[in-house]
Amino acid sequence: MVRIVAHRGCSGEAPENTMAAFELALSEPAIPMIELDVHLSKDGVPVVIHDHTLDRTTSGTGPVKAYTLEELRQLDAGSKFDAAFAGQRIPTLEEVLLLAKGCCKLHVELKMLANEYEGIEERVISLIQRHGMQEDVVLSSFNHDSMKRAHEIDPSIATALIYLGKPTLLEEQLRYTGATGLSVHYGFVTQELVDEMTALGMDLGVWTVDDSEVLARIIEAYPNIRITTNYPHRVLQIVRGEGVQA
Repeated sequence: MVRIVAHRGCSGEAPENTMAAFELALSEPAIPMIELDVHLSKDGVPVVIHDHTLDRTTSGTGPVKAYTLEELRQLDAGSKFDAAFAGQRIPTLEEVLLLAKGCCKLHVELKMLANEYEGIEERVISLIQRHGMQEDVVLSSFNHDSMKRAHEIDPSIATALIYLGKPTLLEEQLRYTGATGLSVHYGFVTQELVDEMTALGMDLGVWTVDDSEVLARIIEAYPNIRITTNYPHRVLQIVRGEGVQA
């Protein structure tokens, strides 16, 4: 059966990467996993926000890493989505771990550019270990060196590589980094790729699929794939036979 991943929480219905979006995802038992993004604050605290800058989603401006946690916590992370969410804050990773523990798995993307956030893997993994959630979290990144480091620090935590395109030598890259999963843009998924990853025992997912007609096509063609979406209820409507709806 298709595995639903709520992208940045239910971010089509609540401000992305906020507790409101995560709580909405947790309210639906059929959603087995939530995806979120992690940066480091100026004082080294893992915080949950997608962009490298604050401008698009919060009342702040400039790079996330230029602010301490205390400063980041003063920002409004909800009003730009809808005034009804005014007062939502940038969560810490630890807050989200505690919220999801025992309820839902997490797909934690490390937003790691070249040589950025030195030590982010250790800080994130330390939190996961502290709360005994090694089996409840998958770490992922476009930075595959980061995933190799994460695997070396704690091989018990699953890691996944994220790709925009369809690279060659996938098996070699996965083995080299120790990753057991990969995520590709849905436009690059093929039956050949699904078969190859299944044969290798790798978990394959596609991102980020929101259009109901595209969702329906993917679900029909690849009924066991992992789908990351901002609108998990659209996947549920299709899976439950309720048709393609907005």
